[in-house]
Amino acid sequence: MDNQKPIDDNGKAAYVSMKGVGHKFDPRPEAPMVVQGIDLNIHRHEFVAVVGPSGCGKSTLLRMVAGLLIPSHGEVSVFNLPVTEPRDDVGIVFQKANLLPWLTVRKNVLFPLKHKYGSYSAGDEKRANELLEMAGLTQFADKMPDELSGGMQQRVGIVRALLLNPDILLMDEPFSALDALTREQIGFDLLDIWKEHPKTVLFITHSISEAVLLADRILVMSKRPGSVLDLIEVDLPRPRSSKTINSPRFAELTDKIRGYIYEPNVPA
Repeated sequence: MDNQKPIDDNGKAAYVSMKGVGHKFDPRPEAPMVVQGIDLNIHRHEFVAVVGPSGCGKSTLLRMVAGLLIPSHGEVSVFNLPVTEPRDDVGIVFQKANLLPWLTVRKNVLFPLKHKYGSYSAGDEKRANELLEMAGLTQFADKMPDELSGGMQQRVGIVRALLLNPDILLMDEPFSALDALTREQIGFDLLDIWKEHPKTVLFITHSISEAVLLADRILVMSKRPGSVLDLIEVDLPRPRSSKTINSPRFAELTDKIRGYIYEPNVPA
């Protein structure tokens, strides 16, 4: 097998690659496609957001990268290897934190190790404590999940996904259940965590402004069957802050994406 990593359009190694990816859940020839013709390369430690109308197949793309779903057409590869099953080196953060209510915050973070290996070491506990400190959750480490706010629970979910130190982090609308203020703050928290522990991120969201605030590039999808309308480079300087949201360029980018989604027949 050729061990050379695929190269994306910027000349960088592509850690996640989709080539001609399409999928349908019904195998019959006349059944409609959910997504079709998706080509995308994501290089190491890049933050790529995916936006598009409801039902366009955003979460389907994420599930294919995770190995939870095998595409009907084309190929998804990670580290230049075809994805044919769930991978241990990929972390996933879902819409809800899905914390185990009978375990403390710290033990929820350590649960993947307990589940996979049957136990965890003092070194693992130290790393969990360091991650909780980074996320501002040290004083809540021994609390139960129902003692935490929704935003705190979601931060615990992110920390749990980071414990095994995956190079790829998949996030499926992780802030959708939060109120607007909490959602914005946890977005900044995520950027801080990403800066401290760089990951290759694929981030699914319905929020255009959230995508522009967080991402290096944004994949804009059409209505079903989902295809690529545009792949937009977010040329906003980092680190990003509340001032970023008020910048003219931020408004230009959000307006451009809204045009694709709400006025798809009007030239951008």
